[in-house]
Amino acid sequence: VLLKVPLTVAIVTGASSGIGAAIAQALVHHGMVVVGLARRQENIQQLSKELSKEPGKLYALKADMRKEEDILAAFEWVEKELGGADVLVNNAGLAKLNYIQDGKTEDWRNMWEVNVL
Repeated sequence: VLLKVPLTVAIVTGASSGIGAAIAQALVHHGMVVVGLARRQENIQQLSKELSKEPGKLYALKADMRKEEDILAAFEWVEKELGGADVLVNNAGLAKLNYIQDGKTEDWRNMWEVNVL
């Protein structure tokens, strides 16, 4: 259920597929301007094309949530181009199906950086 409030700009992380793409699509359908952030910009660009006739708009920005410089650059772009954001949907996440003793340190680090930091 979406709130009936005058929110205009949303940032959705992990918007290239799955739940993030569905959230971005729903917000655009309800007239919001959405900035979709993800490592796979081409997927968000395709979604943006598919949503071009909807009441809202989807901007596709490449941003790796493990890289602080990407995050800061995305938020600077939103502030400069759109005047800021009203909503943040912090959806990006990673999961590896391993037992902790079998997993690689790098996999655990990546999950920690995306899911927690």
